[in-house]
Amino acid sequence: MTNNKNSRESADLARRFKKSALLLALMANCHGVYAQEEQKAPENDLEVIEVRGIRASAAENLAIKRLSNATVDAITAEDIGKFPDKNVADSLQRVPGVIIQRDGGEGASVSIRGLSSDLTFTQLNGNFIASSPGEPSRSFSYALLPATMIQRVEVYKSSEARLDEGGIGGTVLLYSRKPLDMDKNSGIINFETSNSDITDKYEPQFSGIYSWKNDDEDFGVLVGYTKQDRTNRSQSSRINIMNKNYLYSEMKDNQMVEGGAQGYAAQSMVQEVLNEERNRTGIQFTTQWRPTSNLELGFNYFNFKLGQDSILNQLEYPEWNNNDNFWTDVRVDEESQFVTGIDYSVGASGTQAVSPIPRINGEYTIEESSSDTYDFYAKYEGDNYNVKLVLGHTEAEGGPSQKYRAAYYANESSLYYGYDFSDGRMTTYMDPSMISNLAAGIGGEPDVTATDSSFVTGTQEEDYGQIDFDYFVDYGVIETLHFGAKYRKGKIHRDTRNSFYLSPDFDIAKGEAEGTIDLDDDYSKNGGIPDIADLIYSDSLGNLSDVINTNLFPAVNWHKYQDYLNENFVHYTRIEPNYVYSVEEEITAAYMQADYRFSQVRGNLGVRVVRTKTTTGSSDKITYRLDWKDDNGNELPIDQQRVEDFVFIEKESTETKVLPSFNIVWDIDDNWVLRGAASQTMARPGYDDLGQFQTLTYTSNEYSTDRSSADNFDAIIDGEGWTGSGGNNQLAPFESTQFDMSLEYYYGAGSGFGIALFKKDVDNFVVPLIIDVTRSAPDISFNLPNAGDEQVNVSGDNFAVRDFSTVANGTNASSEGAEFFIQHFFDNGFGLYANYTRNNTNQANVELDGEKVGESPLIGSSKYQMNLSVFYEDDLFSVRASYNKRGPTVQGYNASWEMNYYNEAYDQVDVNASYNLTDALVLSASVINLTQSDTYMHLGDDTKNRFIQNAYSGRRFYAGATYRF
Repeated sequence: MTNNKNSRESADLARRFKKSALLLALMANCHGVYAQEEQKAPENDLEVIEVRGIRASAAENLAIKRLSNATVDAITAEDIGKFPDKNVADSLQRVPGVIIQRDGGEGASVSIRGLSSDLTFTQLNGNFIASSPGEPSRSFSYALLPATMIQRVEVYKSSEARLDEGGIGGTVLLYSRKPLDMDKNSGIINFETSNSDITDKYEPQFSGIYSWKNDDEDFGVLVGYTKQDRTNRSQSSRINIMNKNYLYSEMKDNQMVEGGAQGYAAQSMVQEVLNEERNRTGIQFTTQWRPTSNLELGFNYFNFKLGQDSILNQLEYPEWNNNDNFWTDVRVDEESQFVTGIDYSVGASGTQAVSPIPRINGEYTIEESSSDTYDFYAKYEGDNYNVKLVLGHTEAEGGPSQKYRAAYYANESSLYYGYDFSDGRMTTYMDPSMISNLAAGIGGEPDVTATDSSFVTGTQEEDYGQIDFDYFVDYGVIETLHFGAKYRKGKIHRDTRNSFYLSPDFDIAKGEAEGTIDLDDDYSKNGGIPDIADLIYSDSLGNLSDVINTNLFPAVNWHKYQDYLNENFVHYTRIEPNYVYSVEEEITAAYMQADYRFSQVRGNLGVRVVRTKTTTGSSDKITYRLDWKDDNGNELPIDQQRVEDFVFIEKESTETKVLPSFNIVWDIDDNWVLRGAASQTMARPGYDDLGQFQTLTYTSNEYSTDRSSADNFDAIIDGEGWTGSGGNNQLAPFESTQFDMSLEYYYGAGSGFGIALFKKDVDNFVVPLIIDVTRSAPDISFNLPNAGDEQVNVSGDNFAVRDFSTVANGTNASSEGAEFFIQHFFDNGFGLYANYTRNNTNQANVELDGEKVGESPLIGSSKYQMNLSVFYEDDLFSVRASYNKRGPTVQGYNASWEMNYYNEAYDQVDVNASYNLTDALVLSASVINLTQSDTYMHLGDDTKNRFIQNAYSGRRFYAGATYRF
C-alpha cells in the first residue's frame, strides 16, 4: 500500500472519529482491524502514546470492536506478558456469548453462542494448532497455552470469506508478539507462587520474554519461556451410570410400602478425589527480517508441554446388591421416578449375606502432552497490492505412558452403608469401623477384574500452505479485493495401550516374538495384588469440600502401591494391534472477498469454496460370548467362554461446500454504529464421533442362562442376542446459516454500549444415542464342548443390535438470542464493563440413516450468561473484581430416559490487584473462584431433583512480581 493511501485512510479515520489522543493512539495500534490488514501508518501521521493497564487494554478492546468490518470482540494484554487472566480461556469467558469448560479449575475449552466447543475454531497467528492430549479433539486445549505469550485475542462471531472454515460457533484468533513491534532489548521477568484451598501447597511459576532488534530495526528476534508447577485437586460426587434397567419400589424398615412410589435407581455411583500434578512449559521463538522496505520474512516456533501425573481415589457404590438381601429402606421421588436413597445392611433379610460395597478404587497415571508448531511466512507490499505466503507444520501427541487401576471390596469390613440425594448433594455413610477393620485384615479382598491398565494415546498433525492477495483498487465503492487459497492435510491416530507388570523372570523377548503377552501375564492375575492392610491410610481422606458428604473416605496409598509394583515387577507397555482408529483429512479451499465503502457504509462480501476429502479407518471388534459355566457349575476360563475377532474397515468420502458471507457496517455518526451480517458456515464432526471403532457382542442362549443366576446379571448386557457401540463414519459435516445485527454507541474515550441480535440455524449437529440398529458380520458356527456339544449358529446378515451406543446427526436446530454490553470509564479512576447474553434453542430432530430417532436441544447451549467487572486504577495501584455467571447449560443425551443432562447455573468471582513498586517492578495478587463455587448437574429440565453430579476444583490464590525492562 502506498503512503498516499495510508495518509488518506488515516485522515479519514481522524475525520470520522473525533476522539481523544489516547483513543486515536489505540486505534493506530489496533493492527489494521479497520481494513483487515496489518499495515503500519506513517510515523508522522499520529503520535503513538505508550499506554499500560486495565483502562488502556479495555479501550483498545473497544476500538478493535468498533473499527472491525465484522462482529468481533477482542482482548488485549494490559502490558508485555501480562494477559488479563492466568488462562486465555478465563479471559474469554468475559466476552459476550462465550462459555468456557473447565478442567481442574482451569479454563480448557471455549463455546460460543450455545454451540459445542468442538465448533469453536481456534488459530494461532492465523493457523491451526495441534493440541489434543490423549483423545484427539478438534477443540483447542487452552490448558496447554501459556497466557504470557499472547498479545491479543479476537473472537469473530460473524464469518468472513478469508477466515478458515470450522467456526460455526465462532473463530478465536490468537496473536503472539513480534520483535519489530517491541523496543530493542525489552521484555519481562515474572515470578509467581500459587496456593489452593484444597491442596494447601505453594507452587512456583516463572515466565519471561526477551525481544531484540538491530539499530536499523529491520531484523529482530523474540524468545519467550514459561514454566509452571501446579497441583490441582478436583472433587466430585456423581452418578456413573443412570438408566431405566430396573424399577424399584419404596421400602421402609425392610418392608415394602403398600401403594408406595416406584422409581429408577442409579446403577453406579462414585465419590472421587483427583490429585493432578500439572507441569506446564512453553517456548516461543520468533524472528522477523525486512531485507527491503517492501519485503518481510518471518519464522515462528512454539512448543508447549503439559505433564499431568495423577492419582484418583474413588469410593464406588455399584448396583450389585440391589435386592431384598441387603435393603432396609428405599426412598423414591414419585414425581421424578427417581430413587433418592437406599440403606443397606448385612443380614437385612435375616440371612448373613455380606455386601462387597462400597468398593475402594484407585488409579495412578503418568501422562504428558506436547505440541510443536513451525511456520514460515513471507509478505511483500507493492504499490497497490500485498501478497503473503505461509507454510507450516503443527503436531501434537499425548496420553499416559504408564497407568494402573486397582480396587478392593469392603466385604466384612463394613456391615452397613447407604446413600441419599437431597439439597443438590450426594450423602453417603458406612460402618465407621471400616478403616480399622481393613487395617486389621478384615475384608478388603481385591477385585481382580478391576485391575485393568488400559489407556488411550493419540497423535495429531497437519501440514498447511496458504497464499493471500490484497489488491487495493478504486472500483467505485470497492476498496480492496482479497483472494487466496489454502491447502491443509491433517491426520489423527488414536490407539489403545496396556501397562502390564510382569514377573522379573518373565521372558519378555520370547513373549513379544510369539505375540502372547497379555493380561493373563500381569501381576494381578498371578496372585501379585498386595494386601490392603499394608496400604490403607490410617485415617479417612482429608481436606474434603462440601461436594463429598460422607462420614468416612477410606483410601489406599497409591504411591506406596506403585512402589510395590516397581520393586517386585517389571513394567511393560503393550501397544494393542486393535482398538485403534485414524482420520485423515485433505482440505482445499479458495476464497474471494471484497471490502467496500460508500459514504458512511462499509463492510465486505465474499465466498469461500471448500473441498474436504476424509478417510477414516478403524479396527472393529466382534465378540462371541458362548458359554460361562461347565456342567458342574464351575466358571470356565475366559478363552473357553468367548471368541474374539477383529476386522479393519476403511472408508473415504468427499464433500464440497460453498460458503457465502456478507458484513455491513453503517457509521451513523461519530458515536453510533449499526452493523449486520449473514453467512453460511460449516464444521467437521468430532474425530471420535466420526472414526471410533465399533464393538459388537453376541451372547448365546447358553451363556445368558448361566449368567442369569449371578448377582450382577444385567438383562440388557447379558441377555441373548447382540449389543454394541461405536462411531458413525456416515456423519455429515455441521452446517449453519446465521445472521447478526447490532447497534453500538461509543462515547468518551474507551466507553460505549451496544445490543446485538443473533440467529443460527444448524443442521447435522451430533448427539449421543443408545438405540436399536441393524448390522452385519460374517456367518459363523461354534461347538460348545461344555454344553453337550451344542451348536451355535450366528447369522451375519442385517441382525438386530439392541442398545447400540453411537452418535447421529440432528437437524433443524436453532440458536437465537440477544447480547448486551456496556463499558464505562469514570474520571476518578474507576471503571466497569458488563455484558449479558440470552440464548434460546429449540428441540431439534435427531436422525440416523435418514430416520428420526429422537429429539435434543443443541448440546452445550446455555440459556443466559452475564459478566460484570469493576476496577479502579491509578498511577501506582489497580484492582479488578469480576463476576461471571452462566445459566443452565444443556449437556449430553440420556437415551434410556430420553432426556438431556443439564448443568445448573454457575457463578464465580475473581479478583486481581497490582501495585507499581517502581516504574519497572510490579507486585501482583489474584484470587480465582473467591466464592468457592461448585457445579451441579441433573437429569432433565422438568426437575432439578434427579442428581447426576456436583464437583469442586478449589479456590486458588496467586502472588508474584514482574520486572519490565
